[in-house]
Order: sequence, then C-alpha cells, then structure tokens
Amino acid sequence: MSKIWYSVQVWAGFEEKVKEELEKTLKEKGLENKIERFFVPPPKEIEVIFSPEKQVSKKFYSGYFLIYAEMDEELREVIKGIEGVLDIAGGDKLYMFRSEEVEKLISQLVVEEIKPKPRYQFMQGDRVRITEGPFANFIGIVDEVKPDKGKVRVLVSIFGRETPVEIEFAYLQKI
Repeated sequence: MSKIWYSVQVWAGFEEKVKEELEKTLKEKGLENKIERFFVPPPKEIEVIFSPEKQVSKKFYSGYFLIYAEMDEELREVIKGIEGVLDIAGGDKLYMFRSEEVEKLISQLVVEEIKPKPRYQFMQGDRVRITEGPFANFIGIVDEVKPDKGKVRVLVSIFGRETPVEIEFAYLQKI
C-alpha cells in the first residue's frame, strides 16, 4: 500500500496537542514509519483593527491537520483512539487528496504565515489621532494608505506647517 494524504479532524484549537500525542503514541507502538509527514496549518493572519489591543490571530482550517501516511486498520484505530480526534478523511474516491494540491496548499499557508495581512479602514482625507510614539495625541489627515507596509502617511501640523509622518495602522484612531 502506498502513502497518501489524509485529513484528521480534531477539536478546534487542539491541533498541535493532538499531533504531539499521536506522535508519542505511534513511537510507543512502533508505528512511526507509517506516517511520513504531519502538517498543522499555521495561524493565517493578524487583523489590526484601529488599536494594538485588538489583534486577532485566525487559523486556517481550524480543527484539522494533514498526515501523509500508509493507512491500515491498525493505524486508523490508533489515530481514532487519541483524545480529541473526531474523524479521518481521505483515501477513498469521495475524499481523495492529490499530492500536488496538498503541496500547493502547504506552500501557500507557510507564505501566509510569514506575511501577515493587516485589515484597515482608513481612507485618504480621514481625520485620525495618533495614539503612540513621538507624535502621540497629534491629530492629522490621512494623506496616503500603504496596505502592503501596514502604514499610513498622515499630515500633522507641527509649528503651523503640514508635516508628513508614517504611522502603523495599530497606532491610529479614526476621529
């Protein structure tokens, strides 16, 4: 029998814990060679909503992780015997995971982990208050939004003169 990709459904938030318990159990039973690779999807993005206090980390495919395994009844019973495992999908015609699709998914998820995407709601012309840094409590006008950098260029009045200042989304508050 050859190895293919399977999806293991687990309690949401316990993906890493269940994976570690499964690895330990497989080692104890001498079955570690049946699973070649584990993949627990990493956190996807960090959403920044107007302030540093409101940062949320979201998971891709919460409640699942992938294994590349040679599945037989013994291995299926070991996996299902781990606390937190709900089901195993894959290996039949309805739930066939092609290796190239899984590899593409894994590479996309790893790239997503490295480059978080901030969510913003600032537009050119918005009045904002700077909440932290050397310009804390200054009020200015949004001149340019730079979503790729997670920053906004704000025009603030210093000594009666408009001065552009680059500020991160997290340190701005809409007025």
